[in-house]
Amino acid sequence: MTNRQRHRNLSSDDPPIDMPQPCPICATTRGLSEHLTEVAFAAQYLGNTSTYQSEHGTTKIRTETIGAWLRLASQLKTVKIDPWKFEPTAEDASYCEPVAGSIRDHGQHYTTHATALTRFVFVCNGLEEAYRFIDHLYGPLSICKSIAKKHFKRTSSMRAVALLEELFEREGAAAAPKDFEHHCRNFIGFFNIYKAEHKVAVADIGTNTLPTYALQLVRTLRNHVAHGTFPLAPPADYGGFDDSKELVLMLRHACRVAALYIQIILKWFTTGFESHDYKAMLDAHGKEFNRFIENCTLEYVLDLHLTGNFALHDGLYSNQDLED
Repeated sequence: MTNRQRHRNLSSDDPPIDMPQPCPICATTRGLSEHLTEVAFAAQYLGNTSTYQSEHGTTKIRTETIGAWLRLASQLKTVKIDPWKFEPTAEDASYCEPVAGSIRDHGQHYTTHATALTRFVFVCNGLEEAYRFIDHLYGPLSICKSIAKKHFKRTSSMRAVALLEELFEREGAAAAPKDFEHHCRNFIGFFNIYKAEHKVAVADIGTNTLPTYALQLVRTLRNHVAHGTFPLAPPADYGGFDDSKELVLMLRHACRVAALYIQIILKWFTTGFESHDYKAMLDAHGKEFNRFIENCTLEYVLDLHLTGNFALHDGLYSNQDLED
């Protein structure tokens, strides 16, 4: 298989089938779409709200909104780019094969990148809501830690970083999902390639031993995409970047890491499952409802990325090991 064919097979959700098999840790991790779906369901079943105050006023932040963005990201299949739109004719047969092949390759290339970028933006929107969801907790933390005014964090994203760092100081490794560092290292590795290949400027965010280092790289990447500085170029065979596949994989791993940080926020900064859907389960009778309540816990929220015999998105009657 040629490099061009491998590139065509690349999906922003899963690696090409011809790539080496994942490591044992990645083999026990849900596919990205399934992972995002599971986090979305958890946010929905939690049904928590908080108050967010900014210069624009006061608003209610809901975990369901976090979940809605992740659900949209998980359901995204393809952002289709039409490379023939501004060609003199849309008839492939009107072009010689080298020209027609070039147009098709450009369309497939930009479709792959547009899909990955759009999914990343949706995930980051959910992450932004998660920042705002816990923003009200920063004030008490700053008082408790006697944070000087000049060091006071002004944005919800940086306040979330401070809250997460305090959580890790307090809870240690128990605060993180299983294999958290492994997935963070995967993303950091791709980001380092991106930084070196494209001469990316990154603000001083501390060392990569910090538990929030990967989150701050996700924030940096989000800013590059939002501000239009993320590198776009034609396929590598037509003068584009040699690392175009790695750029797509970096976005995929960034979505994974962002979802893991959202899991941490949902586990440690919510008050439990309060949605109407969850409460309806409590009032229902039957083994399927008992099984759901037994498994749908805050402890499970840290395991949403892991494969297993239980999944919120499976519903009540799927993959059950219930005896009659």
